[in-house]
Amino acid sequence: MRLTDYRVLLLDCDGVLVDRDSGVWTALQGVFTGLQQVPEKAVVLARFEEALHGLYPRFDELGFTGLLCFAHRQLAEAFQVRASWEESLSFARTAATWPLFEDAPGALLYLRKFYRLVILCDRDAQDREALCERLGLHSEELLAPGESQAWLDQQQVPFDQALSVRAQLPAQPHQGAMCLLRRGQRVPGECPVGVCINSLADLVAQHQLSLRR
Repeated sequence: MRLTDYRVLLLDCDGVLVDRDSGVWTALQGVFTGLQQVPEKAVVLARFEEALHGLYPRFDELGFTGLLCFAHRQLAEAFQVRASWEESLSFARTAATWPLFEDAPGALLYLRKFYRLVILCDRDAQDREALCERLGLHSEELLAPGESQAWLDQQQVPFDQALSVRAQLPAQPHQGAMCLLRRGQRVPGECPVGVCINSLADLVAQHQLSLRR
């Protein structure tokens, strides 16, 4: 299918619109104060991703802020650094100020003209309004990641008319079309999914090409 054939875009919040890795790396600098050698960024972010993934089964219990708080403590333990609960909570609250990718607001403004937008976002309720303001979104455009299929069913949108825009390939088999966003990566070889882009601006450009065909 061409990009112009889809009715709905399901966009991941982190990694697609919000630069989570940069936000996490900046917020973690306090953990490494006093260490003779700061661990490499890639190593730290991989440990963070591993900790967060392991905690996700407790999402309903802890919420997003709680997950980040416990992930911070696990990282501190992994690097043998002391961290208070206040420091872990302070780290978790930085999620509200994680930077946006520069092309995100403009791309959303363009894409909204052609698609219904759904942002898959696991933020706690108190952070959603601010995120909507930063991205120019409506609150009803935010969905928890596990609610997308129910929303598509409710809106009577066939799964093959919805395109998921993700920054990572899912661990489990994915039903429906997918667009893989590989920011800053020039990966050789064929695209492993239906569409591959290196930025949201690239998605806009590819959509414009589809309109001309």
